[in-house]
Amino acid sequence: MSFLAAAAPALISGGLQFGLGKLFGGGSKTVAPPPPPTGINAGGLSSSMSGGNINVAASPERLGFVSGVQNTFRDLGGEIGALRGMVAPGISSLRASRLAEIEDARNRAIGDLRENLQRRRIMGSSFGNDAIARAENEFAGTRERVAAESTLQELEATNNLINQQFNAQRMQFQTGLDELNLQANIAAGLAGKATDTMSQNARFMALLNSQEAAASGKFFGQAFGPAFNAVGSSVGKNFGSFFGGGGGGVGAGAGLSGF
Repeated sequence: MSFLAAAAPALISGGLQFGLGKLFGGGSKTVAPPPPPTGINAGGLSSSMSGGNINVAASPERLGFVSGVQNTFRDLGGEIGALRGMVAPGISSLRASRLAEIEDARNRAIGDLRENLQRRRIMGSSFGNDAIARAENEFAGTRERVAAESTLQELEATNNLINQQFNAQRMQFQTGLDELNLQANIAAGLAGKATDTMSQNARFMALLNSQEAAASGKFFGQAFGPAFNAVGSSVGKNFGSFFGGGGGGVGAGAGLSGF
């Protein structure tokens, strides 16, 4: 028993030093865990994380720019709307002016025709009446064409202004929606990066755990195995000497060596 008491501290100390050297001194080196996802602070946008949620906020300056663009489109829509109100009266005035010109031309043409027919003394004849009727029909057709063209011009101008006003008003809201979509896309990208980083960290911790378990097994197998074998061999010899049987000591030592 005095031999065991004297040998055990030295064996345990040597085994610990050997095991710790294997555990921390050598072997494969593990890579550092991936860094956490970084946020943004640029272009008037900044990100933060709170309660597992990623928040993206706009600075007052950026909000002012976005609001300015929206107000510009709003004002443009208002101006175009005001132009719409001027289309119908303007086209109507243009139509009336063109029709008045046609009527003046008619009066002059029919007057000259009547005067010419009278000089030729065929006024009231079938030939004269037919000439006057043809002239009237020609001017009537011109009046109808001008009226139809004016109506089409009014419809086309009104339709163009409606589309322009709609696009301006739509861009007023689209500007705000684009800003929200930008913030949402940035948050989604940061969230995806954070998820990937968490997955990498989980794999890294699993790798550390497996290496620690493997190192612990080597520590006890390589460090304490030889120590216990040495102790077992010594105990076997002592018991063999004590009982006077060398073979018994070998058996005992072999049994402990198997431990």
